[in-house]
Amino acid sequence: MEYFCIVIEYNKLQLRNGLCFIHVEDKSRTSIVLNTLYRVGARDEDEERTGFAHLFEHLMFSGSANVPIFDKEVEEAGGQNNAFTNNDFTNYYLVMPQENVETAFWLESDRMFSLNINENSLKVQQGVVVEEFKQRCFNAPFGMLWHHIRKALYEKSSYRWPTIGLTFEHIEEASLQNVQSFYNKFYCPSNAIVSLVGNISWEKAQELAEKWFGSIEPRSLRNSSSYISQEKLSPSIIEETDLSPNPAIFLVWEGPSVKNLHDSLCMELFAELLGGSDVSPLQIELVKKQQLFNASECFYLKGIDEGMFILYGILNDGISFDTAKEGLFTELNKLYSDVTFSERLIGVKNRISTQLLVERTQPMQIAQKLCYYENIDSLSLINQETSILDNITAEDIIAVSKKVLNNDIFQTIHYTPKSNA
Repeated sequence: MEYFCIVIEYNKLQLRNGLCFIHVEDKSRTSIVLNTLYRVGARDEDEERTGFAHLFEHLMFSGSANVPIFDKEVEEAGGQNNAFTNNDFTNYYLVMPQENVETAFWLESDRMFSLNINENSLKVQQGVVVEEFKQRCFNAPFGMLWHHIRKALYEKSSYRWPTIGLTFEHIEEASLQNVQSFYNKFYCPSNAIVSLVGNISWEKAQELAEKWFGSIEPRSLRNSSSYISQEKLSPSIIEETDLSPNPAIFLVWEGPSVKNLHDSLCMELFAELLGGSDVSPLQIELVKKQQLFNASECFYLKGIDEGMFILYGILNDGISFDTAKEGLFTELNKLYSDVTFSERLIGVKNRISTQLLVERTQPMQIAQKLCYYENIDSLSLINQETSILDNITAEDIIAVSKKVLNNDIFQTIHYTPKSNA
């Protein structure tokens, strides 16, 4: 089946200071999206100073050389803004009425030019981030899950801690000098990708990019984002306690890089087939029929240098971890010989294709994907997603997933409820 694809026609400019600027003209819009991706995530932190990428997600809204209160200027221009961080990069976006496009450029360039990092702003954001760490990690079910998963999978890899950091003390004890050094190294034009989507001509867009970003000093080179690879660790079982009222089991595997979009999509499709809906085998067989779990799902987390496949179940009373693991593997292996595999794959591919099609009508999604694919030096992939998906066969998915989900190289995490005593 061939899927309809909207081709994204983009323009690209490299400024003298290293900043990459990408533009899409959309004459149907009355607002613009200005998206900025910095090539820095948790993987780029020092293991003794983790959580800095996430801290900067907060600090970047604390004011800059000419903008004392960032949110106030955004709101007065009729805009909205936000940001997110992961292990691979940090992303900021601004949405503005078209007539205020230059305000968006001014705001974003000013905090790249000179963020106002001082003892007071740092102390405020340290408090916010430390409190977020404690609430998310210590006071919620499976709050330390990502710490445990990354510890189980990685010993040397730069993916071995979550975005929020290894411990809140790393943020709590951060000095002004530590933070300023991180900013100077990573928050510079040579390490940034900026995209603009809206009813702005390429000529005008280039003019604005040069005017507002072109004169900012590079400060440092582009982050090489060197990835420390490692041999796959021998299987192990990590025993932990958790706030969850029921025991739980998590099985985790390393997966392919998103740079190999074909294999990454294969794992995404396999996860959808195995546990991505109410009619998937995990739900039908293990939750409803056998009642081993009160919830069971799986998903594939994409990453620039490698991904993760996670399969889990929250156990019902009286179910052992051995029985739970056996049930999960039984359904995983049964899927390979399922006579309805190809038929069900059509439905899953239709859902993902529809999602991709909808994304291509949304300026925010387009702006962020432009930066995302440029970040992995594969901007052309933005127009290849649908065709790659279209050409994936059931045989491809089975071959890739069997290679990834090797029974000899996965890790297991057992959670038991914390005692109230």
